[in-house]
Amino acid sequence: MLDRSVLLPCLVGIVAAIIIVSRRGSERYRFPPGPKPLPLIGNLLDAPTDLGWYTYAKWARQYDSDIIHFEVFGQHFYILNSVRVAKDLLERRSQVYADRQQSVMVQELTGWHRVFSMKAYGESWRQQRRLFHQHFRQQAIPEYHAELTNGARMLLRSFLESPDHFLEHIRHISGGTILAVLYGIDVDKYSAERMESIEKAIEIVTEIADGGVYLVDFIPLLKYLPTWFPGAGFKRRAAEWRIHVETMFEAPYGDVKRDMKLGTAKPCVATKLMSAFGDKAEDPEIEELLICVTGTAYAASDTIVFAMIAFVRAMMVFPEVQCKAQQELDRVVGRDRLPVISDQASLPYLAAVTKELLRWHPITPIAVPHKSTTDDWYDGYYVAAGSIVIANVWAMFRDEERYPDPEAFRPERFLTAEGALDPAVPDPVEVFGFGRRMCAGRHYVDAALFLAMAHVLHALTIEKPRDAQGNVVEPPPGYALSRLFWCVAANASASVDEVDDDGSAGFAGRRSHLRQTSSRGLKG
Repeated sequence: MLDRSVLLPCLVGIVAAIIIVSRRGSERYRFPPGPKPLPLIGNLLDAPTDLGWYTYAKWARQYDSDIIHFEVFGQHFYILNSVRVAKDLLERRSQVYADRQQSVMVQELTGWHRVFSMKAYGESWRQQRRLFHQHFRQQAIPEYHAELTNGARMLLRSFLESPDHFLEHIRHISGGTILAVLYGIDVDKYSAERMESIEKAIEIVTEIADGGVYLVDFIPLLKYLPTWFPGAGFKRRAAEWRIHVETMFEAPYGDVKRDMKLGTAKPCVATKLMSAFGDKAEDPEIEELLICVTGTAYAASDTIVFAMIAFVRAMMVFPEVQCKAQQELDRVVGRDRLPVISDQASLPYLAAVTKELLRWHPITPIAVPHKSTTDDWYDGYYVAAGSIVIANVWAMFRDEERYPDPEAFRPERFLTAEGALDPAVPDPVEVFGFGRRMCAGRHYVDAALFLAMAHVLHALTIEKPRDAQGNVVEPPPGYALSRLFWCVAANASASVDEVDDDGSAGFAGRRSHLRQTSSRGLKG
């Protein structure tokens, strides 16, 4: 057995040798501009650990380049700060940039290898995405309108019952809706212990991100350290996380599998997948395939959560936008019923609000990184095989040529003078990724956001909160939502019982008004 006292020096030596060899092989190539690296560690001290999109945008201005380069321990990173460059590389050359960097901490130790959006590019990824696409392509979404509408009304009812916990309501109902779609599960009747574990799995994604860079991802040999070894705390933490992640993937699927045998399973995505494969669904490899497909959809449910949190903040900060959206809803929907999905085409201003929300506060300000599979050259710059390529979506949505006055929240930018959606203004679709790695669930997200936002605006007026002395409390700027506790005020005149299952509601006259206070931080 290798003496522990020499283990770390050996690992450092191996890393240093790899860096030296890689540098010698690439010195003759020209990299894009970026901060000057230090020997061995490269730009380790420059690389941002938080809110990186701001730093990357600043570098783009500093070096007057849409593509920025830096390296850490010999690993090359390329930051794409414009739509033009991102499309040139990630879409027009998608065969080169469709891979993902595999993280030892994420994929191997915590069990997130089952999320196919994080898989390495290859046949396994293609097979899983193909199955996922069959059930979440645009033509399939109408099958889920009933569940999405029910979820929007549950959200409204929950806001009215206990507004203090609005963040928990958003997360719980978003997760419950996708559970109904995927597994036919009624979240209110599901095991509380199991539901808590499933929701914990989703929170783990944020915890991993908050943990920053893990040394094991740069030195994979560290994954073999025993859990009791000094410095192996990451392995103990990963083992705890893995329990919840595996529960999220396996438990609901196992319940549907049992109910299928009993003949009591409700129609859902999982039953359709099992039926399509017939007896082969019992094959361990096929079963793992189906678990990955359904689990990936649930893991992506936080996309809607983050968007709804940003929506609440935007309506507080821009009451004039909220008022215009409410006027459109009153004109189109009226006051004797709640919105339905068929109203979407008749609500262009609300559609513009959604587009502006995704642009102004993108769900993923930095897209999930791509990885190059071969050497490439772009605009005279060398892109080494195995490089990490990151699209700075936030910077793209602050491009003044595409979106004049980009810091302003102005839905009218997406509308013509007559109030119709303007096809000449580019949609902020980049928030869903690029090329072959573009989010396959974006059509589900679009329908879910429309119904949730339309219901909330139809019934409530969101206002800035007040403190105990009655003073208005300004919400934190931008992505600082995750660091402050704050409260939300909303207005209504209907009781909980008036939000009926059939969509009729007694919202005659004023909109409902409630005061809600949250003691939980918000992730944005």
